[in-house]
Amino acid sequence: MRDPETSQDVQLSAVPKGEEPVAYLSFNRNGYSTYCRVFREYHEWVAKRNVERYQNTVQHGKNYDAKNMLHVFRLLRMAEEIALTSQLQVRRPDREFLLAVRRGEFEYEELVQQAEALVERVEVAFAASSLPEAPDKAATELLLIQTRRAWYATK
Repeated sequence: MRDPETSQDVQLSAVPKGEEPVAYLSFNRNGYSTYCRVFREYHEWVAKRNVERYQNTVQHGKNYDAKNMLHVFRLLRMAEEIALTSQLQVRRPDREFLLAVRRGEFEYEELVQQAEALVERVEVAFAASSLPEAPDKAATELLLIQTRRAWYATK
């Protein structure tokens, strides 16, 4: 038998035979189950969330996860860079902008507009890019083997 405290089912009781109906109940079982799952997952997230990161969000008062937003811009800008130059810079030339995003120096709506425009630029850049559709699997495996051999040779 299921525990009534954790069950996602509606609990019903029997109606004595011969009783006149006073109401009809319609129940969206899938909708209710989805609601219960989302509610439970949210509370699990609250219990396990990174408190320091949450405090950062509260401190800057912009009501968005600034670290996550930083990564949105870093990854989109890196994608555009790869599409345009076929190169990847790990040390970011836009470091100060990214740190300003992390400090919450921008309004959420402004960042969303910038990110949407950047997504469009990335799509255009990849459409015109000379990059191949897929990586060269053999070259990638060879590079991996060479890297591992060099790494373990120093150990």
